[in-house]
Amino acid sequence: MKKNSHTNETTKKEFLARVARMYYILGMNQKEIAQQLGIGRSSVGRFLSEARNEGVVQIQIGYNANVLRNTDSEHTLIDKYNLKDAVVVKRLPGNNFENIVVDYMNSILPFQGRVGLTGGHTLYQVGQHMHTCESRPDLKLVQLSGNAGNLPSTSVIQSWSQALKAEPVYIHAPAFANDKATKEIFMQQMQIKKSFDEIKELDMLVVAIGTSDRQATILQLGTIADLTSDKLKKNSVGDISYHFFDEQGHFSMHDISDRLVGASIEDLLTVPVRAAIAYGDNKIPAIKAALVGRLVNILLTDEDTAKELL
Repeated sequence: MKKNSHTNETTKKEFLARVARMYYILGMNQKEIAQQLGIGRSSVGRFLSEARNEGVVQIQIGYNANVLRNTDSEHTLIDKYNLKDAVVVKRLPGNNFENIVVDYMNSILPFQGRVGLTGGHTLYQVGQHMHTCESRPDLKLVQLSGNAGNLPSTSVIQSWSQALKAEPVYIHAPAFANDKATKEIFMQQMQIKKSFDEIKELDMLVVAIGTSDRQATILQLGTIADLTSDKLKKNSVGDISYHFFDEQGHFSMHDISDRLVGASIEDLLTVPVRAAIAYGDNKIPAIKAALVGRLVNILLTDEDTAKELL
């Protein structure tokens, strides 16, 4: 009985933390929270009061978060880069980065609406652990660009949607057209147009941050004939969904963006919640630029990367 009681108490606090994070961190109002969770609006107010009374809402939202996460670094990152939220995973034996990211994502992913995802190894790895999240059959997971690379957006969408039992929305096209005119032809295709209609209605982004080094996916593809490693590195430090930006977080290679069969820069920046999952020494310049330019407003990273960013 004691074990069941403890489990119920933990589950209750997890739920209160979710409601509190929606309200205090993501800026959702009580009506929006009620719609997402399928509860009455009056219940939301009661749960927020209970979260305060139970100590779930203190200086930060959470309970025992500092055991696995560096909350001091999180607060400093939030203040320094004016973020909505941050997750900094401690480097401890047995402390799995993906598991902690998934636990956090379970608390902020909506239960209905649309979430846009990029491709890449990091998001794919997180997707392999998403089965521990609650199911979201009324949620649409939307591919942000056409397919390219070893782990394209399709693979990420498939992984996440299967784990969450969510509805996948694919872009059945290559990531890049030969030129802007060819891209416009792609955009007129009925199935692709439907996908772009979903992109216009996104509630949240979960993205990886790419680099502009010699290992950049766009260079490996060889799709952009006149793009060299030197040119890419001279004009950018990284990318989000193949939109490249410089050290100040300004989008800097519009000729590439114009050929992308995917969400435009404007599409990305109008989404209110933009979470990036990124870490590693080689990605620090790109992550920092994305934060400086306010391209993302939630960062999930590890302790070593956070130290360099601060």
